[in-house]
Amino acid sequence: MNKRYFQFAREAAKCATYKGTRCAPKIGVIAVYKGSIIATACNANKTSPLQAHYNVYRFGVADTPDKIHAETALVQKIRWKFGRSLDWSKVELYLYREYKDGTLAPSAPCPSCERMLRDLGIKKVHCTTENGFITIKYN
Repeated sequence: MNKRYFQFAREAAKCATYKGTRCAPKIGVIAVYKGSIIATACNANKTSPLQAHYNVYRFGVADTPDKIHAETALVQKIRWKFGRSLDWSKVELYLYREYKDGTLAPSAPCPSCERMLRDLGIKKVHCTTENGFITIKYN
């Protein structure tokens, strides 16, 4: 884990347009591939067929609420930029979330995003917690 990448994810979170929850609506994420940042994204008040597809893992049915998760927005950017030429197993994500008072908040992927990341073959996701940072490893 390289903690300086969290600063880039924090900057991405500032661009979020999702109004969401009262305590921590903004989430930013960056993708690092072979030591370089290849994309940044945040959650937003947009719909996405990809988000709708994976929402079955949160809601029990495919659904398109008016919110695209930061991870989904990031995956869409990367797919557009790299097509099928990217080895997703070498991509690491850094997710950042903080409460309105500036303290760190949990940013681990929700069940729908976790499933999407696993399906892509992503192995490591670094997240903020209320006490610092953690790394989640997927098989």
